Amino acid sequence: MSKLSKYESQKIGITLICTLLGLTMPASFLWGIAAINVLTIGVIHGANDLYILSGFKKSPIKSQFGYLFFSYIFFVFIMVLALFHVPQLALFLFVLVSSFHFGEQQWHKNTFVNLPKLQLFYLAYGAFLFSLLFYTHQDQTLSIIQQISGLQIDPNAILYSLIASFLATIFFAVLNLGQLKPQLLFQLVALLALILLFTQTSLLWSFSVYFVLWHSIPSLKEQANVLYPNDLKPIRKYIKLALPYWFLSLIGFAIALYFFNDNTASMLALFFGFLAAITIPHVGVIFWMHQKN
Repeated sequence: MSKLSKYESQKIGITLICTLLGLTMPASFLWGIAAINVLTIGVIHGANDLYILSGFKKSPIKSQFGYLFFSYIFFVFIMVLALFHVPQLALFLFVLVSSFHFGEQQWHKNTFVNLPKLQLFYLAYGAFLFSLLFYTHQDQTLSIIQQISGLQIDPNAILYSLIASFLATIFFAVLNLGQLKPQLLFQLVALLALILLFTQTSLLWSFSVYFVLWHSIPSLKEQANVLYPNDLKPIRKYIKLALPYWFLSLIGFAIALYFFNDNTASMLALFFGFLAAITIPHVGVIFWMHQKN
């Protein structure tokens, strides 16, 4: 169990500062900052999926890239339709896939062997974080789920999910202890910081801080290093490459918001659909990248 690095200490320190901001700043200010962070860094971190899929470090072959582009857009379109026509199933799929993705990103190291038992740990830990976030904001979570899917969930279901995912996390952590041990100190301190964040700040602010600071930024750095392993400033190149696709994503989201601006439930479903539609294919890309890398 190694000591905290400078980068790890900075992440924990920023989380504590964000917790303090969440306790002291006006709700409207926090809402604006959270939305900006999610729609910029959060969306940009998944904007270069096509380049990762293509397997090229610079300029992919146009015909292959075009095929990937239309296939990717088609899959996103299918996900949007599913979210509006079978929202209960889509909601469950989104949480399940995102749980694995968040757990994988937080714990994955290039030296890890991607054994099934390790991937089950990623899923369990991500589900634990989701359950913890939902449990600490239970009323708002249940209200949003009902508006999106029409389901009225028993409040005890979130508690049961939290207990089950915690026990599963402990079980699979023991099975993978040899590979996880070097990170245990950092991850335990990080979990304490996240518990403080979740219990003391709003649902939107808690989610945005975790999604941007603990997921999107590390993922962006990892992807940039994969795309540009020999470049001295890979993040700058990554962002430059991602900007056109990020801009197109925001245009599409803005157009959809314009047509649903009179229906709060539809707007919630739309925002959820936007995140889910781009998250689910992105999870597949990052999983493929880890297997290949």
